[in-house]
Amino acid sequence: MIWILALTTVVMFIPIAISLVVMPFLTRETVSFGISVSEEMYHSPQLRRMRKQYAWISGILYTLLLTACLFTLLQTDEGGQSYALSSYILMMVIGSAAINLAFYLRMKKVKASFPPNTIKSGKIAVDTRFRSHKITISNRWFALHAAIALTSAALALAYYDEFPATLAMKFGSHGEITHSAAKSLQAVLAPNLTQLALIALFMFLNRMIHKSKQQINPDHPELSARQNAVFRLRWSMFNAVACMMIVLLLSFIQLNMRFQLQSGIVMLVSLLFPSLIIIMAFVLSLTTGQGGRLINRTSPGGGTAAVDDDRYWKLGFVYYNPNDPALFVEKRMGIGWTVNFARPAAWMVTAGILIAVLAAIFFGK
Repeated sequence: MIWILALTTVVMFIPIAISLVVMPFLTRETVSFGISVSEEMYHSPQLRRMRKQYAWISGILYTLLLTACLFTLLQTDEGGQSYALSSYILMMVIGSAAINLAFYLRMKKVKASFPPNTIKSGKIAVDTRFRSHKITISNRWFALHAAIALTSAALALAYYDEFPATLAMKFGSHGEITHSAAKSLQAVLAPNLTQLALIALFMFLNRMIHKSKQQINPDHPELSARQNAVFRLRWSMFNAVACMMIVLLLSFIQLNMRFQLQSGIVMLVSLLFPSLIIIMAFVLSLTTGQGGRLINRTSPGGGTAAVDDDRYWKLGFVYYNPNDPALFVEKRMGIGWTVNFARPAAWMVTAGILIAVLAAIFFGK
């Protein structure tokens, strides 16, 4: 079974690594490594070189890390494989943070070196009709997800007596059972409780996509508004599809508790679904860009800079602006949304997400 683990590692982590490598090319053209710039600056030769350097450095690092991880996976035992995967993920996180921080600090110096006439004052554009468009799918779609979870729970309760006395909970890379638990109501219904916790989390994320602050390019506001609406709708749909795949996977795991399917099939399905979700996110990132800038892309605009609010972006990625009533805003680095940590509700949201994730992990044990 080790080849399945190695293959899945490649399928899952290569898209993640490529997404990190090309991230500076996917951000808005009014942001460079977490610093606000004009489009003229963004397309300058100096910043082009910086993006290429970022891609080369991060590409080499992630290639070396993946090669070392695969070599270890193929050469070591079960314990070593878990250690190799954990170490690989940790090193990717540390490496990515270090590279982003280095380029953020360098970008601050580069911006200060540009002639003042190239750093134009930013303008804010607002589309008052923006939220009247279809920008996300309804949370009512998640009723289908909940129906599957509740149906699975009802079937598990109806056939509870047919579950074996010992439930297989975790499998090793060779398909052997590495963790099992005595049959109990909590153990049998654990996948359903995890499903419900995750459905609540995905519904919240869908709401966040809808409520987040609009960010319109003043050089071409109508096109920018359309791009942003499509961007949100696509990610909202992805959100629902990813949630459905996870719900189905958990129902499959519960099914395996009852029938004890072949370990190879269990492992293949368990690794296939997360891989498909990552690949979908990868394709979506490359085809939309942050804020939808790659959708129906046009030539650069008139050189207007984003509003210079760099002082509110700590290290380029933590937003803390007491003067901004918005709770959800677009990320400066990466694709997606983040919260305004100056709003007390942001801390409650962060705590709620952590609780949902911890609940999913707890019930999934």
